[in-house]
Amino acid sequence: MLKMIELPYPLTALEPYYSKETLDLHYHILYKGYVDNTNNTEEKLRIAREKRDFSNIKCLEKDLSFYGSGAILHELFFENMGPAIPTEPDIELMKQMIKDFGSYEICKEQFTEASKTVEASRLVFASMGSKMV
Repeated sequence: MLKMIELPYPLTALEPYYSKETLDLHYHILYKGYVDNTNNTEEKLRIAREKRDFSNIKCLEKDLSFYGSGAILHELFFENMGPAIPTEPDIELMKQMIKDFGSYEICKEQFTEASKTVEASRLVFASMGSKMV
């Protein structure tokens, strides 16, 4: 059974870059939903194995992959974010970014543009009703 990790900082710790409301949504609604749905899917898989009924196995495995990865990615986010720190990367990371992208600015620009195209989870919209972020 997957258990939610504790948020390692207060909900206001990422402001002004990430609002308390947004972090609250990600932790208490989205992350909790991924964890709950991972556990529900694992239970359905356990029952399917017990009954030796694998007629729905493709759907269950897809759900487990989707919800499990959503939970893991949120944990990585929570564990790797924290209160504001210097905005420039350390020298070794800066060297690698320049090598890989040509400049720090191009790296930031590519990351920003790529983040705009990330597909949202169906869980986001289900948890918010008709409200859009």
